[in-house]
Amino acid sequence: MTALTDREKALEEKYFLDFEMAFKVRSRRDRLLAQWVAGRIGLVDVEAYVAEIINARMTGGNDKGVLDKILTDAQAAGTKLVESELQEKMQALMLVAAGQLEAENRRVGPLVSGSPELGGNL
Repeated sequence: MTALTDREKALEEKYFLDFEMAFKVRSRRDRLLAQWVAGRIGLVDVEAYVAEIINARMTGGNDKGVLDKILTDAQAAGTKLVESELQEKMQALMLVAAGQLEAENRRVGPLVSGSPELGGNL
């Protein structure tokens, strides 16, 4: 392989790892947010609500879909949540989620291309 091909491959792998990490951070943030909201609106089955928020992410595809679901759920529960407050909480929890995943990766070690976690055959 040429040096250019090696570099292209390395950049492609980095792109996919960065995308995977962003997905994991967002997913963790959504889980933490759902747990926080469940406490605020008095839900007993927190894990079921986490699943609902994850589903909202998968069907809505963005933060707006998650926010809309939470605001609707809070209103139905008789709890007033403000969208700007939720957005601030989402930003704060994004940092918490990133920190948690970073700490987990330090304990386990970084994922490398070809590792079983990425579908490789090391």
